[in-house]
Amino acid sequence: MMKLLALAAFVTILSACQNQPEGQVETWWINSAKVECTGVGPMSCLQISKEEALDRDSWQLFYSSIEGFEYEPGFIYRIKVEILDQAEPIPADASSKNFKLLDIMSKEMDPALRITNIWKVIEVGDFQNPKGFKNEEALTFEFNASAKTYFGNMGCNSVRGQIKENDGENLTLGPGASTMMACPDMSVENAISKALIDTRKYKIENRELHLMNEADEILMKLLAVD
Repeated sequence: MMKLLALAAFVTILSACQNQPEGQVETWWINSAKVECTGVGPMSCLQISKEEALDRDSWQLFYSSIEGFEYEPGFIYRIKVEILDQAEPIPADASSKNFKLLDIMSKEMDPALRITNIWKVIEVGDFQNPKGFKNEEALTFEFNASAKTYFGNMGCNSVRGQIKENDGENLTLGPGASTMMACPDMSVENAISKALIDTRKYKIENRELHLMNEADEILMKLLAVD
């Protein structure tokens, strides 16, 4: 009996030793979308962060692949990675390191991506369903959370800018670059421009996007087109 127990203990210890990582182990965040990048040529890169807590301003491009990691866009991952030296000879266009997935610690839907869509302006200030000056068509805005950009029609001019902050609840838009056409009535455009500048939060309910200020007052309502 004692021999069997000793043998079982030896097998357990041997198995544990065999499962120990050989290389350096790190914990990474993986962002919910790849971005265009340039390695040997144009490609799509993962975005990783090695910070202890999720920091959306700390993403860095990752040009290699992670063995065993099946990436699915739209989710933020927390993973453990083993980093090993690449065996010689190393190709000129290859990394000197190999990366292997050890564990997926968490996988959660990224709430920031909900704003990615084309939206029709249905209310801004005192105006309901405003139309374009030239074509009398509905005014639309396109938000792209992955690219951190927005583009839209303010009635007279179009505007294009950067999304500075977006975590699924808080939203800050950078100053947009717009065309410079003058129209007889700029009241709708001025209302939209002010709403974009003052936006600090948002919520999405029943296919409606509400842009709000710091006091949770609704500045502009938009309806999902798709």
